[in-house]
Amino acid sequence: MFNPIDIIDFIGTAAFGASGALLAARHRLGITSFIFAANLTGVGGGTVRDLLLDVPVFWLTEWKYLLICTVIAVITFFAAHPVHKISKALLWADALGMALFGVLGAQKALSFGVIMPVAIIMGVFSACLGGAIRDTFFNKLPMIFEPEIYVTASLAGVLAYCTMTVFFEIPEAICILVGCSVAFGIRALGITIHLKMPVHKGLQE
Repeated sequence: MFNPIDIIDFIGTAAFGASGALLAARHRLGITSFIFAANLTGVGGGTVRDLLLDVPVFWLTEWKYLLICTVIAVITFFAAHPVHKISKALLWADALGMALFGVLGAQKALSFGVIMPVAIIMGVFSACLGGAIRDTFFNKLPMIFEPEIYVTASLAGVLAYCTMTVFFEIPEAICILVGCSVAFGIRALGITIHLKMPVHKGLQE
């Protein structure tokens, strides 16, 4: 039986997968490319995390993540226009997935005994690298390099979770809830009021 965190995790995976498939739709690619892009986005960040931690890659045993991404890719292939119309809803689902994936990524890293700074990095990788890998494959500037409040939101949530877990005796469920809320709340500000990070003015030629 799935617990609430598993369900939200699946929703986040589906949202990430759909974002990859929608990018394939914009490039007018075939269904196999849709499936590849969806899975690349959905499990890419977690794969990098597990490889760096030198632990078994999660989707090699938890095959349901690949199934979710594949199903979403096929649905998007045949219904790209309706899916595109709810892209705002997908944006919010993506924000929720980012918040949870970051915290759960840091949680997994801490469970393997790594130090807190490394756990923070692993959490951010889990939340953000899938989309970065996807964008790189499509020759697009990854969102992590844009002024969007995304990596910053993930970092804040992961930092809050790790701080509460490492330095205070607070129940794990509360640490996860606070960490996810911080990340989601900051990302929500970016979405609703178009809050962005300041950018450099560039260099004179």
